[in-house]
Amino acid sequence: MVYTDKIDGSDYNRVAAADARLVFRQIYTARFQAAESFTRGGGRTSDAPLWAASLDRSGRQFGFTYSLAGIAPDFVAASGFISRPGIATSTVDHRITLYGRPGAALESWTGDILLYGRWDYHNLTAGHMPDDQLFHINSTWLLRGWSLYGGVFLESFHYDASLYTGYALQHTTGGVTDTVPFTGTPRIANFDLQLQVSTPQFRRFDASLLVLPAIQDENFYEWAPARILLIQAGLDWRPSDRIRIGATYLHQQYWRKTDGSTVARELIPRLKLEYQVSRPLFVRIVGQYVASWQDSLRDDSRTGDPILVLDPASGTYVRAAAQSSNSMRVDWLLSYTPSPGTVMYLGYGSSLEEPAAFAFRGLHRLNDGAFAKVTYLFRL
Repeated sequence: MVYTDKIDGSDYNRVAAADARLVFRQIYTARFQAAESFTRGGGRTSDAPLWAASLDRSGRQFGFTYSLAGIAPDFVAASGFISRPGIATSTVDHRITLYGRPGAALESWTGDILLYGRWDYHNLTAGHMPDDQLFHINSTWLLRGWSLYGGVFLESFHYDASLYTGYALQHTTGGVTDTVPFTGTPRIANFDLQLQVSTPQFRRFDASLLVLPAIQDENFYEWAPARILLIQAGLDWRPSDRIRIGATYLHQQYWRKTDGSTVARELIPRLKLEYQVSRPLFVRIVGQYVASWQDSLRDDSRTGDPILVLDPASGTYVRAAAQSSNSMRVDWLLSYTPSPGTVMYLGYGSSLEEPAAFAFRGLHRLNDGAFAKVTYLFRL
């Protein structure tokens, strides 16, 4: 059980909650959670619930997960964090695993069927069907340490007007230009494929590659159907027992289905170097580059009109013009542990930005940060 109380003058936020985890017959796990928030602020008093329940079976060959959870729109956790109130979710997941004979190339095969629903909280309590509906078929083969995965995703997303409250359209009729409300298509249906391969963990390296070519997926920038390509690659290289190098690369790109033009693109390479200089001395360096680009937005699913977004500073609508960002972040960490309980950390990080992607010319510094921490264990 947990209780939090945050008071500011006559205003307050109080949250009371309880949760339980029950294990029975060794392979079944039931989880329950219930919470209520009581909030007063701005002359208004409200209370709202948060709740969740799930049942899981983790058998060697057959397993399942059933879950249902909800967060009311007015639920407030001022002493904690709630990423998105006002939604409810459900999961029905069945999985089966078959094992190969001892010494066979095929060690195991796992098939998984997932049904997932997401509601606006009031739509669930009103008994409506899920706003977002996901049906995933997954299959994983384990072959002599190699992991091969394939997935087929059928999804349907409902237009959520609350996510586009700052959107409008610049509509021209008969030579007259006006600002009109943005109204998205009621629902977008998706069809995605996903392939992934992971190597065994060899003595000196291991690697993985994920490719998701979406024949049709949601373009949240314009709320329209789009083609999407997601590539995620990773490599861990251990040239010696003291050095470890980790590299990852993420590529994500959206193309409009109407004319094939690019809506948005994001490229993120990341490199991490760790060096155990000696038993007590450790050094780590992490560098990451984020190159993102977004086209001028338009109502691609209906009218083709330019999209306007509300500028909070001026309170007026402005054109959602093309934009780009090319930033680099480098972090250093030095750790010294001469004896258990005695530790010294020294760290430094720097963020930089440049006009052109991966040019490494004209970089200018955005901010810097440094920290130090020393812990000493007194023995009495």
